[in-house]
Amino acid sequence: MLELDMDVEADLGIDSIKRVEIMGVLQQRFSVESSAGPEALAELRTLRDIVAFVAGTDASATTPSGTPAAPAAASSTASAEPRGRIGRAQAALTTLPEPDRLVGAYPQGSGALLVDSGGDLTPILAERLAEQGWKVHVLRLPGVPERASGVQDHALTGWGVTELSVRVEEALADRISLVLDLTTAPGGDWTEGVRRLGHSLLLAKHVVEPLTEAAAFGRAAFVAVTRLDGAFGLHGVAADSTPAGGVAGLVKTLAVEAPELFCRAVDLAPALAPAAAATKVLEEVHAAGTEPVQVGRDGTRRVGLTLADRPLAAPGRATASLGSDDLLVVTGGGRGITAACVAELARQHRPGLLLLGRTPLGEEPAWARGVADAGLKAAAAGELKAGGEKPTPKRVEQLYRTVVGIREIAATLEEVRAAGSEAEYLAVDITDQAATAAALAPYRERITGLVHGAGVLADQLIANKKASEIERVFAPKLSGLRSVVAALPEDALRHLVLFSSVAGFFGNRGQSDYAMANEVLNAWASAWKQSHPQARVTSLNWGAWDSGMVSPEIKAVFEQRGITLIPVETGTRMFAEQFSAEHADDVVTVLGPTTPLSEREAVVLASDVTVERDLAGLAGDPIVTDHVIGADPVLPAAVALGWAIGAVERVGGVPVAQVRDFAVHKGIVFDGTQPETVRLVLSPAGDAVRVAIRSTGADGSLRPHYAAVVDAKAEPAEAALAGLPALGGGQDAAGFYADGTLFHGPSLRGVRRVLSEARDRLVLECSLPEHRPAGGAFGGFRYAPGTSDLLLQAGLVWVKLFHGTAGLPLAVGRADLYRRLPDGEPFLIVVEPAAGSNGNSSAASLTITACAPDGLVLARFDAVSVVSAPQLAAKFAAS
Repeated sequence: MLELDMDVEADLGIDSIKRVEIMGVLQQRFSVESSAGPEALAELRTLRDIVAFVAGTDASATTPSGTPAAPAAASSTASAEPRGRIGRAQAALTTLPEPDRLVGAYPQGSGALLVDSGGDLTPILAERLAEQGWKVHVLRLPGVPERASGVQDHALTGWGVTELSVRVEEALADRISLVLDLTTAPGGDWTEGVRRLGHSLLLAKHVVEPLTEAAAFGRAAFVAVTRLDGAFGLHGVAADSTPAGGVAGLVKTLAVEAPELFCRAVDLAPALAPAAAATKVLEEVHAAGTEPVQVGRDGTRRVGLTLADRPLAAPGRATASLGSDDLLVVTGGGRGITAACVAELARQHRPGLLLLGRTPLGEEPAWARGVADAGLKAAAAGELKAGGEKPTPKRVEQLYRTVVGIREIAATLEEVRAAGSEAEYLAVDITDQAATAAALAPYRERITGLVHGAGVLADQLIANKKASEIERVFAPKLSGLRSVVAALPEDALRHLVLFSSVAGFFGNRGQSDYAMANEVLNAWASAWKQSHPQARVTSLNWGAWDSGMVSPEIKAVFEQRGITLIPVETGTRMFAEQFSAEHADDVVTVLGPTTPLSEREAVVLASDVTVERDLAGLAGDPIVTDHVIGADPVLPAAVALGWAIGAVERVGGVPVAQVRDFAVHKGIVFDGTQPETVRLVLSPAGDAVRVAIRSTGADGSLRPHYAAVVDAKAEPAEAALAGLPALGGGQDAAGFYADGTLFHGPSLRGVRRVLSEARDRLVLECSLPEHRPAGGAFGGFRYAPGTSDLLLQAGLVWVKLFHGTAGLPLAVGRADLYRRLPDGEPFLIVVEPAAGSNGNSSAASLTITACAPDGLVLARFDAVSVVSAPQLAAKFAAS
């Protein structure tokens, strides 16, 4: 049978399953024992080229060349560029909403499996889960003493695959709905950390199918917990601790491969006290929203990973420029994409280059001399026959690749030298630390930088991963990095550029081990930059490259998926640009289409979902304390509307563009009688979701507070209003907050000027720094509660001006959300009587539109019902 040695660095342009299918076709096509003739070998070459293109690399490459590929979302991650557009973006942190708690998330009596690595969280989490009715099992890693009482204990005596399988099988005897993989022990050893990382993947392999089966009865979750810095290592931690960061690549990939599961990678700040840290973990375990998959908690805020234009690090810290006096070590640099990159680097900067690879550089065998590349396989088959050996596809491929490797390395050296750089090639296995040190010893004192482009693939679904495949992928990326760095003078290194991948940044189907290794590179680069601020340290998360022979059919597959490939000339230019002063402080950078290769399937709400939230934190938030009627703070209707929008978005994963039939039944007054906890019930209703916000009274009675119908499918057409006045005109509106028209405190006073005062069209100029209570939990992608409250305030102004009385908003017939209102910047609000309004003096039905200064509609509230309430005027004025 044909054996395809995909010992190359690349990312998939389509998912791994498609690649495996193609490889299966090849194996079936060539699983014959008869000798392969030239025609068969030519067909084999064509099919291998297709496989190689799917992988994003050249089929003939032997030494990995670092060709990463182009997810919020990150899974959870925001994109700095439109999908398909090639660009450059920097890893950044974004504040996430405090999570809603999913009520009844897990089936009663479920089992929980905690992996104990020796950290301080295991005993606390075990105790709390047991108190909640879980059947708790603890899998103790080698050397960890038994610490948790009242649990089923499963101790590992070693790191063997068989023992792990047996112990996990013991725990699975109880229906396990939650796996908590805790990598939280203080300190770190690189080798042990890498071994622990592989162990996490093997654990996931054993539990993914049982968890998927358990998901048929309720939530089933795989949650990994680390204690780097609460920010995925991006703030910089001890370098030896960074392998723990790779577990996020596993969880993000698992989320894509097993969308039925709740997957979360939680990174906690070490400063969090154990009890508080355990609380944060359990909040994530019960979080209603499945996105984002990757969450950081530092005790003050909840963060996610996103992309931005600028790096996290302060600008101007890296001072070294690259020039001809530099000598760079380049792993995997003799062939493929890495070779193309360093050739362009030679043209731009002319540094000295030491290219490292595993392919021995020698003379071509006699049978290959003078034979063009296209005829090499036929010549190899002839050589085998002449020697009495059967020319099997595997043997032909071995001979072919040896010759092509020699030719490619020679061509690379020639190109680099022609560009003006001195270059040498060293054949060495960089996973062998002693051999690497010996090879680099003669050059050690001259070396000033490293480009780490080596890596291999062993694509397979998590459920089918083998320990040997994990080791094969980890070795060049991780052990290779450590070997080379250990052989170099640390303080002299001014340039460190690592080839990472969007497979790690976003996760990618079929590439769990590869994603994990590349996530370690991202954390390691951040750690090195933290301890060497004057050095250029960048981990390049590449998108998929357009290399190899590409058929129109394979191109069509990429086009269908909306994935743009990086042209070689574009990618190599972007690589060389990373050595410019402009990019000196880039640390974790995404290059190419800044979107995932494979994405998680969308969640479809099929039955009622109930989430709940404690109101204690909201009671002291300015959005409530500045919303006082008389003596009592009242929850703004805009906040309740925002909770409905945000909850639907977090559960369904789709931005909300329209809300209908929002109504206030009984507002929440913070007068000491307010409920401690409020529940929000989501009920599917065709393409929309009915939302009811309720609480339970002390007597057990149900109290309805607000209701709405949220439609995530509707998408309002772009609109604009004409004939609007310019900003800055008219008259000051501050008096509305003093004369009983409006009752809002300082942080909500955003109605600035009356630009046009007419019954049929009132135009107000507004601006307000946005409120984000609970980290944005009461808002959505296009909606924020503070600025949106100004639309309702504008309705009260209209009622006072034209009905001569105070008013309260009780309902919104429809809210169309186009884009977020400006945060702290001026915009216009236009108030008009709704079509068909009867002019009743006791109530008004209004259309209230928020616009950009040029008239572009940002949001529109239609059929806003504002009830006249003269008795409130005195309370408004007192407020």
